[in-house]
Amino acid sequence: MTEEQPIFHVLALSGGGYRGLYTATVLTELEAALGHPIAKHFDLICGTSAGGLLALGLAQEVPAKELQALFLEKGKRIFDDRTLIRRLLGFWFGAKHSNVGLREVLEAQFKTATIGDLKHRVLVPTVNYSTGLGQFFKTPHHEKFELDHRMSLVDVAMATSAAPVYFPLVRNSRGVYADGGLVGNAPGFFGLHEVNTFLAPDRKAKVRVLSIGTMTIGTTIRGGASLDRGIFNWGGSLFDLVISAQASSSNYMLRQSLQDDYFQIDDAATPDQSKDVKALDRVTPASTNTLRDRATHAAQKALGEPLFQPFRSHFAAAPTFFHGPNKNS
Repeated sequence: MTEEQPIFHVLALSGGGYRGLYTATVLTELEAALGHPIAKHFDLICGTSAGGLLALGLAQEVPAKELQALFLEKGKRIFDDRTLIRRLLGFWFGAKHSNVGLREVLEAQFKTATIGDLKHRVLVPTVNYSTGLGQFFKTPHHEKFELDHRMSLVDVAMATSAAPVYFPLVRNSRGVYADGGLVGNAPGFFGLHEVNTFLAPDRKAKVRVLSIGTMTIGTTIRGGASLDRGIFNWGGSLFDLVISAQASSSNYMLRQSLQDDYFQIDDAATPDQSKDVKALDRVTPASTNTLRDRATHAAQKALGEPLFQPFRSHFAAAPTFFHGPNKNS
């Protein structure tokens, strides 16, 4: 008798600043259709930056609609309005926004909860600027993952969301951190690696990945633009270019590797809509309407797609945790 092939479903949530409202709205619509926490359908949830915040919330089984409300009701607090002079000088001397508002919103949502308190497996990419290396905060779903379960959800969310130029770097008990989008803005490929390396090594698992984007807009240069660019000319567009190029590469590789076992929910903004949502920190009625409207339509479309149905019917087994308050092995 041969061992049955294990099946693992991965949910991958991209980063994108306020465009995370798109992701949160898709999740809200899907969860409403499923009738229970969407995390129950996934064996691993990966999230970067705004997607990391969402991943942590989903792994707590916070209703997706409540997470969507963080963007709708707290978006302006997260992207605080510094004075015009301070924001312009920020490209030279400091971040465009303070992260005080973001921390306040996260503390109100997550309070003192830690990774060890989560009910579902997560993987959250960041960049440890103290070491110069990518770092991935994870639930203790492998016996070697002994430290991360002590990290507060607030500290992890702050670390993965510290977008260069937009927010200051973040220091916590483990070092100084920059936005996870620098190493993996679309984290689905990390999820595939996590399953094959730590969750089901040498078992030839069948892995399906559902990726939800943020209406990522490919950053391009106009034909007449100067090619000799300093930091002021680049501004925030340098980070935007990094995350959009990384996301497109990850999506391409996942599609090649998994074929029909990879399903992506995302939208390309029309030329008019790109004016509303191009900036990661644009919190306006126009950006809100565009992100929410397009996400609602995308979710409705996805629910009818054949490639989405396996995600709908799959229920994840209870995870095994080796350390922390939810240790069960």
